[in-house]
Amino acid sequence: MLAVLLLAGMVIWANQREAVLKTSDARASLAEERAATLEAIVTVQARTQDATATARALVGSPEAAVDRSLNVLLAAERDPTQERLRALSDEFGPAALTVVRPEVEHLLSGGLHLGGDSAYELDVLVIATPVPQDAVATQTSTPTPGHASVSTRERWIYDERTADDQRSRCLIETSDQTYTLQQAGTDWQVVDIKFATASRTDC
Repeated sequence: MLAVLLLAGMVIWANQREAVLKTSDARASLAEERAATLEAIVTVQARTQDATATARALVGSPEAAVDRSLNVLLAAERDPTQERLRALSDEFGPAALTVVRPEVEHLLSGGLHLGGDSAYELDVLVIATPVPQDAVATQTSTPTPGHASVSTRERWIYDERTADDQRSRCLIETSDQTYTLQQAGTDWQVVDIKFATASRTDC
């Protein structure tokens, strides 16, 4: 009888010990999961902050101003009206306007507009902005304060359409150019455009 009671006690003790061990393992696993979740949250927050900082820096950057100005130009070419022409003067200074206006005026005079496949691809090659004395210069040159230059390689598709949206002609233009920008408040305006190379082929 004593042996049976002893055996039963050992079985109960073993079961209790196993239950305690399982509980401990479960708690450890839960703690690890919580730690992993916390680490993931911290990582996401850090990446979000980095992305936000990058986006904020890009919004007021010369290259963002170039891209925005080209978007305004494309919109004017898609819907070439006098109002759109006037909007160009907000993005482009007088010297730069003499470069971009002729294409819009060509469309206006011919009763044409860009449509269909019309688009542009923009690759920024070099950005040169004034660099603070205590900063490390990463640009190839340092313009005068309040000015910047952005060199790009662009590929434009000019899908010219008639008033009834029939294709008149379609050209692909590939070019390298440098935009000179001047600071206007917290933003930039394109004040000059110099072409290095440009070529056109039919679509």
